[in-house]
Amino acid sequence: MSDISLFEAMRTQRAIRRFAKDPVSDETIETILKATVRAPSGSNRQPWYFLVVRDTEAKGKLANWFLRAWSSVYGDFDPAELTQATRSGKVLAQNMAEVPVLILVCMEHRPEGPEPTDITRGASIYPAVQNLLLAARGLGLGTVLTTVHHRYENEVKQYLGIPENVETVALIPIGYPAEGEHFGGSLRKPITEVTFYDRWG
Repeated sequence: MSDISLFEAMRTQRAIRRFAKDPVSDETIETILKATVRAPSGSNRQPWYFLVVRDTEAKGKLANWFLRAWSSVYGDFDPAELTQATRSGKVLAQNMAEVPVLILVCMEHRPEGPEPTDITRGASIYPAVQNLLLAARGLGLGTVLTTVHHRYENEVKQYLGIPENVETVALIPIGYPAEGEHFGGSLRKPITEVTFYDRWG
């Protein structure tokens, strides 16, 4: 395995929604997860768990729920009104079962202490998701952060045996980009439009 610089990974990482059928080794997934768990975590609680799904039947189940959820959100839109990202999201939804590896990112909720808000709860899990995306990019693998499966949270948890106090927060497909897919090129606002110094404006 070869990798690229951190800044190159950040500059070129983008959503990949079409994947080649080439297998992704256990060693590669382990390398990605070792980088993933280096993310910051409030009070170093590390509430994360990662469910790596390769089993054909399990991927098929997840793919079915994902497609149903995607269709419930976007199915009534005129195709001409959908963005390019949403149109490629439909391709992913229709082919999720064929992706080499799916990783369900999970977060444990603990009863002690005050109940955190959604945004502060996410602060202890989504940095790990970003590490996962960047580590995969560094190794030449495509990923995309998806959450639409959450509409079938209860079904997913029951099928996979996920405990009641654990929530799935992301479903990450991982594989080598299909022919025609490429890294880089994501449009971003220039920092001059989103950065202020000392005070707003």
